[in-house]
Amino acid sequence: MTGRGASSGFRVAVIGAGTAGVATARVLSEKGFDCVVFEKHSKAGGLWADNYYGASVQMPKSMYVFPDEPHSEEASEFMRMDEVCDYLERIIDKHEIRKCFRFNTLVTEMKQLDGGIWRLTVKDLKTDVSSDETFDYLVMCNGTFSSKPHRPKFPGQEKFEGKIMHSSEWRSADEFAGKKVVIVGMGKSAVDACMVASEVGKSAVQLVRSMHWFTTSHVGFIPTDVVVFTRFFQMMLPPFYSSSSVYKSLHKLTAPVRWLYFRTLEALMLTNYRLPRKLWPKSRLEVDLLHPALFDGPRKYLADVRSGRIDVKMTTIDEIKEATVVLSSGEEVEADLILLATGWDKTIGLFNDEILNRLEVEEDGIWMYKNILPPGIDRMAFIGSNAYTAINPVTHMVQAKWLAAMLTNEMPTPSRKEMEQDIWNMKQSRRTITPMNTMRASCIQLNMQSYHDDLFKDMNVNIRKRSGLMGWIEHYFHPITPAGENEVVKRCPPTV
Repeated sequence: MTGRGASSGFRVAVIGAGTAGVATARVLSEKGFDCVVFEKHSKAGGLWADNYYGASVQMPKSMYVFPDEPHSEEASEFMRMDEVCDYLERIIDKHEIRKCFRFNTLVTEMKQLDGGIWRLTVKDLKTDVSSDETFDYLVMCNGTFSSKPHRPKFPGQEKFEGKIMHSSEWRSADEFAGKKVVIVGMGKSAVDACMVASEVGKSAVQLVRSMHWFTTSHVGFIPTDVVVFTRFFQMMLPPFYSSSSVYKSLHKLTAPVRWLYFRTLEALMLTNYRLPRKLWPKSRLEVDLLHPALFDGPRKYLADVRSGRIDVKMTTIDEIKEATVVLSSGEEVEADLILLATGWDKTIGLFNDEILNRLEVEEDGIWMYKNILPPGIDRMAFIGSNAYTAINPVTHMVQAKWLAAMLTNEMPTPSRKEMEQDIWNMKQSRRTITPMNTMRASCIQLNMQSYHDDLFKDMNVNIRKRSGLMGWIEHYFHPITPAGENEVVKRCPPTV
C-alpha cells in the first residue's frame, strides 16, 4: 500500500506510548503522517508507567536509549521506571509531537472495515465516555509484556492463610517486612523481589525450574559489551534464519571452535557467579542467550545467594497448605507470602475472533514477516510488541524507520507469498534452535544485530561505517552501542 502523509489525511492509530509508541509516532510524524497514539496511562512509558516496587531497567543507561537521544548525566546507571518515563516525555516535547498523544485513553475494541479501514472504539478514562474513530493504518505498540499477569494455580492454594500475589501487584518493601517470603520464578522481577525479601523479610526462598545464564558487568575480566555486543559474537551464535546457505555451511564447519569458545565463556562467567555447583545452569550458554529470560544479574543477588540469605531451590510446587509450601523435591517450606514472578500472558483481547483467525496465533506466539507485518492482515503492523531484543529502544527505532520506508514507497512492499516464505524459514530456524516457550516467535535477543542488519538491507542502508582494513575490524569487533549505531540509523530513507 502507499503512504500519503498528512496532506491527504492519512491517519495512523498507534496503540501504546512506551518506547515503541514514541519511536513510531516520532518517525511517522516526521514523514508527514497524521498519528494518534492511544495510551491508557497518564504519561508515556507503557510498562514503566505502572510496574512493581523498585522496577528498573536491566541494561545500563548507555544501552537502553534511542541512538540520537542520550540520557542526562543525572540518570541512574540502571534507570528507575520514573526516569524512563521522564526520558520519553522529554523526547515527546523535544520533537513537538505531544499533540499526537491521547493519554488516559483506552482502546476497547477494534474492527477492520471494508477497504481495510480500521474502526477503533476508545474510552476516555477521565470522563468515562466512549467514541468511535476510523484510521487508514493501525500500529500495535503495546509491548512484548502485557497487562495480564500469568498466574499459575496450585493445589490447595485456597487454604493458604497468608497472601499470594503476582509481582505486578507488589508496591512496597513493607509488604515483605518480617515475613517468610517464597518467590516463584527466575526473571528480573523475581531477582529484584529476592533481594528485597532477603533484606527486610524473615526469610527469602526462591523456587526455580532451572537456573539460566545471565549477564554480569564482566565476563571474567573483560567488559561484557566488548564480548557480547559485537558482530563477531553474532557469528558465534546459531545463524540468523535469513543467513545465506553458504554462511550456514561455513558456520557448521566451525562448530568445534564455537563449542570451545562458549565453553570458555561459561567457565569465565561461572568465576563471576561463584555459585554452588548445584546452582550452575544446565543449559548451554549459546541457547540461553536467545531465550527471553536473559537479563543482567545484580552483584547483590549473587552475593545473597552465596551467603544463603536467598535460598534458591531448583524445584516446583506440588501443593500449598495453610502455612507451608510442599515442593516436588519432598521438602516443605514455611511461608507467609508467596510472590508469583511468573511473567505475563500475551494480551490479545482487543482483537475479535475474525482478526485472531487472520493473525494465526500459535502456541509459541504470532509469527510475522520481519516480526512486524502479519501476512493475513493488510494495513496493520506491530512495532516492539512482537520483537524482543537485548536493546529494545534501538530495535523500535529501526522497526519504525522500516515501516515508514514501506509506507512511503521508499522500499518495496513484500507480497503475501514472500512474507509467508520468510515466516516459514524463520519458524524452521527458531524451532530448531530455541526450546519451546510462548515468546519464541518474538524473541530475538542477542540475534539483535543480525535482525537490525536485515531491516537495514531492506532499506538499502550501508551498515559499514568505514572502508578498508580498519573499517572491517571496527565492523566485526567494535562493541555495538545505540550511540555508535546512530550513524547507520541516520542513513535510513530521509524524511519527506
